[in-house]
Amino acid sequence: MRAAAYARYSSDAQRDASIDDQLRNIRAYCQRAGWPAPTEYTDAAISGSRSDRPQYQRMLAAAETGAHDILLVDDISRLSRDQIESARAVRMLTHWGIRLIGVSDGIDTARKGHKLEVGLRGIMSEAYLDDLAEKTHRGLTGQALQGRSAGGLPYGYRSTDTPDGHGRAIIPAQADIVRRIYQLYADGSAARAIAAQLNAERIPAPRGGTWTVSAIYGDTKRGIGILANPMYAGRWIWNRSTWVKDPTTGRRTRRERPETEWIITDHPDLRIIPDDLWRAVEQRRRAVNYKTRQAQAKHGPRARAGSGPRYLFSGLLTCATCGGSIVIVDRYRYGCSTHKDRGPSVCNNSRKVPRTTIESHLLAGIKAELLSETAYQQFQQAARAALKQAQPNIDSARARLQQAQRERDNIITAIRQGIITPSTKAALQAAESAASTAQAELHAAQNQQPAQMLPRAREIWKRMVNQLAEIDDIASAREALRELLGHITISPHEAGWIAELHGGLNTASQINVVAGAGFEPTTFGL
Repeated sequence: MRAAAYARYSSDAQRDASIDDQLRNIRAYCQRAGWPAPTEYTDAAISGSRSDRPQYQRMLAAAETGAHDILLVDDISRLSRDQIESARAVRMLTHWGIRLIGVSDGIDTARKGHKLEVGLRGIMSEAYLDDLAEKTHRGLTGQALQGRSAGGLPYGYRSTDTPDGHGRAIIPAQADIVRRIYQLYADGSAARAIAAQLNAERIPAPRGGTWTVSAIYGDTKRGIGILANPMYAGRWIWNRSTWVKDPTTGRRTRRERPETEWIITDHPDLRIIPDDLWRAVEQRRRAVNYKTRQAQAKHGPRARAGSGPRYLFSGLLTCATCGGSIVIVDRYRYGCSTHKDRGPSVCNNSRKVPRTTIESHLLAGIKAELLSETAYQQFQQAARAALKQAQPNIDSARARLQQAQRERDNIITAIRQGIITPSTKAALQAAESAASTAQAELHAAQNQQPAQMLPRAREIWKRMVNQLAEIDDIASAREALRELLGHITISPHEAGWIAELHGGLNTASQINVVAGAGFEPTTFGL
């Protein structure tokens, strides 16, 4: 008898000993039954509503391969608190021939009627989570209405314990940084320049590490980020959003609540930014946002948010100095995004190179390789495979015709036997039409002679390669280059820049291969 044990505890009950308690019960059960010690799988501080728990998935994978004969849990809620996932897991375990036992709640899939027990337990577990979430939210709402902390402390504040619950207090050193950021921005400094300055001074960011533009500029719709958070003006907003579980993955996604559900309280004693400075920053943010909208409208849909990268090599280039992305840093030049957004203290690669220079040099090497005989042969093989796949399936067409003819013959037989209903005529007409259509499809499939190769294939391939930079579907072309070339690192060099290509599908046929290293560096000047 090969036994396995699964135990977990939820993030809402942070207690490591809980797993030990569960495993102790399971081991004792195995000992009483005369079974060997079980193979143990445990997930700590992960909600049972999620199905992507690492050890849970590992346990199921082992079960599917037949590694165990029996699975023991302390109770069925340890397996899952989602009734659908719980039922699915039990169904799969049963299908794989694995017996499931709940040591404390008495579940045993070897017993008749276990499906009803599992279903009821699953409903109860899910209802428990819903009830817990509702009660927790109700309690936090009460805390927020009374002006106490309901979670979500921003940079510059800490939580305090009071007789009435959790409170908040200002962290003076961090508050000074917040005021400095606001003053710098109001005086005309860009968020990017502020981030670079803070990083140069080795001032830790809110979550440790280095400061970024997003951490400073923020998002006013969500009220996050230093310059977008009304908490610094003493205006605390709670219940702006809710978290909804994806029924497929179990992961939570954030959804914004309507303003009518927000809970807003004023706390002048916790204000960090004075009114005049707050208004100055808000005025400048509105002016910057207005200019951004004007620029986006002027440059068309591609400049609007969410349009994705505009250029052929966007997203393919990496800074060799820091590992960050090489992006368009001004109107026409590529540069390191980390240097731009976080400053020279994080990455000292300040070199910039015109977009046309990078694209012309890289495209020249790529075209030379793609126009080789080896590359053309690969294209020819792919084209033949596509043509073969597009060939009509005669057997499938013949099977559809036979099915349609059988249905028509069955109806005719029923009529001859006197089985006639008001819908018989319509059914016969539909069957006749289906048979006629299937006959036409079969005839077309039998008479179609697909080409064995594209006409003028070499000419087409050469034209496609030479027009690579002029393709309208930039996104598709970029993904094709990513698959072919892997990623490209860009590093500064005394003679200009060096582009080094790594990976790709067929390193043996790519540009100037260096054994075990990817590609021979291609150097081009500024």
